[in-house]
Amino acid sequence: MAKKVKRRANRSNHKTVKLSAKAREQKANEDLDAGRYRDAITGFKELLKQEPRPDWRKALGDAYAGRARELAAKEMLKEALVMWNNRASLGLDESMHPDHAALLMRIGEADLVLTLFADGDALASADREQLRPLLAAQAIAGNDRIESTLADDDPILRHLNAARTALTAYCSGDDETLKAALAEIPFRSPYRDWVQLLKALQQIADRPKEASATLARIGDDSAFAPLRRAAEMALLPDDAFLEAITKAGEQTLHFACAIRGWPPERISLHQELNQADAEKKPRVLLRLLQRHRTELGKDWVRRQVLRLLAADFPRRLDWLRAEGIDALKPEELYLVHAWAAEKEGDPWEQMDQWNRIAKHLIASAEANANDPLHPIRIATALRATEMNGNLLQKLNPSDDPEDLDRALAAQLQQSLEYDPDHRDTYLNLISYYRRGKRFKEVRRLLTAASLRWPKDMQILGAALDTALDTGAFKKAAGIARQMLDIDTINTSVRERLVDAHIAHGRKQVKQGRSDLARKELASAADWARGGHAQEQIDLISGLITLLEDDSKGASELSNTLARIGGGLTGRIALALAADGLGITQTKLQAQAKLTKPSCLGRDDLVAALSRLRTDIEHVGNKSKNLINWLDGAFSNVVWAQLERAEMEAACDTLRRYGLHKSRKSAAKTALKRWKGEPIFELHLFEASYPNGFEGPNRKPISVLENALSRAHQEGDTRTAIRIQQALEKAHPFGGFPPRGFPSPSSIFPDDPLDEDDIFDLLSGEMDDEMDELHHIEELIRLIGIERAAEMLGVPAEIRRELKRIKRQHGENAATQILLAFLAVNLSDFDDNDGNLPLPNKPRRNASRSGRGKPKRTKGSDHDNDDAPDHMSLF
Repeated sequence: MAKKVKRRANRSNHKTVKLSAKAREQKANEDLDAGRYRDAITGFKELLKQEPRPDWRKALGDAYAGRARELAAKEMLKEALVMWNNRASLGLDESMHPDHAALLMRIGEADLVLTLFADGDALASADREQLRPLLAAQAIAGNDRIESTLADDDPILRHLNAARTALTAYCSGDDETLKAALAEIPFRSPYRDWVQLLKALQQIADRPKEASATLARIGDDSAFAPLRRAAEMALLPDDAFLEAITKAGEQTLHFACAIRGWPPERISLHQELNQADAEKKPRVLLRLLQRHRTELGKDWVRRQVLRLLAADFPRRLDWLRAEGIDALKPEELYLVHAWAAEKEGDPWEQMDQWNRIAKHLIASAEANANDPLHPIRIATALRATEMNGNLLQKLNPSDDPEDLDRALAAQLQQSLEYDPDHRDTYLNLISYYRRGKRFKEVRRLLTAASLRWPKDMQILGAALDTALDTGAFKKAAGIARQMLDIDTINTSVRERLVDAHIAHGRKQVKQGRSDLARKELASAADWARGGHAQEQIDLISGLITLLEDDSKGASELSNTLARIGGGLTGRIALALAADGLGITQTKLQAQAKLTKPSCLGRDDLVAALSRLRTDIEHVGNKSKNLINWLDGAFSNVVWAQLERAEMEAACDTLRRYGLHKSRKSAAKTALKRWKGEPIFELHLFEASYPNGFEGPNRKPISVLENALSRAHQEGDTRTAIRIQQALEKAHPFGGFPPRGFPSPSSIFPDDPLDEDDIFDLLSGEMDDEMDELHHIEELIRLIGIERAAEMLGVPAEIRRELKRIKRQHGENAATQILLAFLAVNLSDFDDNDGNLPLPNKPRRNASRSGRGKPKRTKGSDHDNDDAPDHMSLF
């Protein structure tokens, strides 16, 4: 038998470090100050064993008191009383501490406190005053011994009758009697907090803010503080209130719920739900709902049951039979389908399910002709998918009628047939079509919306945006005036009106109507309030004069530049204004007799960059002539005078303007001061290769990869993402094209592939050439099939088919089909010297009621039964 090996304790690791008295005192005081009362008690007890110093004894008493209050706050009243008794044994006070007395009354030992209070010599005068409100609260609660013990002239008894009368009046709802009773209680009465409490309870129903302010006058050490806390709890919002009463004690819970108007049955249900932890146990919650369906309302309970089923559909359908609940009606089943689809997050599935409900409601419209809400239910079902995710505002408008955004837009458009007064749907569609430049649809919707809401500021704002988008500046000015007639102090509209007049003036100059242009500038000046707008007006006016008379124009522009400040800022402002009128920089410099632009220093450079940033948002596309001039103007400035944040903003501004030469110069200067800074490495790389990275030299790529690693290490996620995108754009294949892989544009025919031919590819055996496509498969995994197909030059028709297949069968299926297609065509390419057989035209599905939604493959036929008519749904 093996001998048991005894383990020897490593005593060297467990030596107790003995502190000096001074160090122990310091630590005990730190524990006391930090609220670590248990450690402070231990420390001061050890110190008192060494020496009975009065200051240590007092500190120990403070630690006992702090610990007692902690325990009392946790409803550990007996333990708290032990702490107070320990403190009393130290003999620090001639009389009982008021908090000690309050705890005794709280646990039903009021007689001991009353005896001390009645003995005039047992308590100090200040302590007696502190105890009076506590005894007053006991007196209201019905402690008869207080009345028999205290003298008749004691304030507790003198004001007791008024305090009890006020309580009775509040409970019976007699406001006049309550007001009169409270008026009898003086301000310095021991019942003063009782007065504040009853006043607040009167205000809770219709003046909650006043009630909260009144309750705040009751201190935490008041005898009525527990009632104050319950009243404050009753003022909380619903969710916070439910959370608060879940943690509250029994008496606090009942009082707070009574203030909220909860009947006893509701309080009982809440406690039952809380005890069963029903929120985490949905089946338990379902049983409780069924048990209390009479009190809660059968229709409401039925709706909650459907919600519980949707959370794990269809597996929870078995619960109905097991719990004796009625089976789902067809319309309820469809509704649960829709809610389950929302939880899964598939917008196509959501759209299908809500469409099913809408179709049924449309089919039952005749039977519900007398119900004015029936059309609203149809419209709500059609809007449901968009309302759940605001997808239309997140998706870029597509030209493919089978894409998700087109299908959603068609749904919203149809919803307006049943609810033409839903303004937000108009605005949503207008915004979507504006982003897609489909102005015919925008104008149609604006016309309908304007007839219904002629003075609605959001509709007018959409009309103003559309007019500016389409270059209808005169119309935009008219709309802006309408808006200012409604809201005369709207600064944003005023600025846009000025911009519209200036833009129309530019248009007139280009058409050779300088007279009309000056009228527009005069109108702009009437509305202009800011210095920037006036500068624009003055510069354009001077340029018009220059076109008419070189000498006068040059003089006028010289004066305007002097007012602006001259330097690089003034020249850039003039260059931007000239470009807006179609005047080249060479012509401007010659006619206005201008010298080369120069920067007057740091402030001038910062102001010039600020001018560019402002201009990016205000004016449309810039001419190549202006871009080249600006790039030259900024290429020779001293970038080193800018701080880091200013330099980063400068590089970004130059990027947005396409000033590659200047951006490269700025980034190089920045990297001399902040070596290896990821954002500046990115700016340098992009500015050095504005048309894409080319060449075998991998050094720039390596530098950018190092910058990516550093950005990740420093937690700069935004810069890391931008660098990653730049690397992917530089080498989408991770290097040179794969060995044996021809140029993407040479392997695809012009004609699209037939849909059936694509599926037929799956059944054929893949030859060895699939191995050559592993690079493309990796590319698809990294950037997605749509982007990969576009980069490979796949024809648009095939890309649309792949997108549809991805929606219906998943990305993996679409990827395999694309790879199979490439493998087959590569084989043909090798065998036929590059002459690929042309595939057939695709057979598209017939149009379905003019809607762009693709036909979906279903798993079973029963899904196509008549859709439900769920009348209480919305």
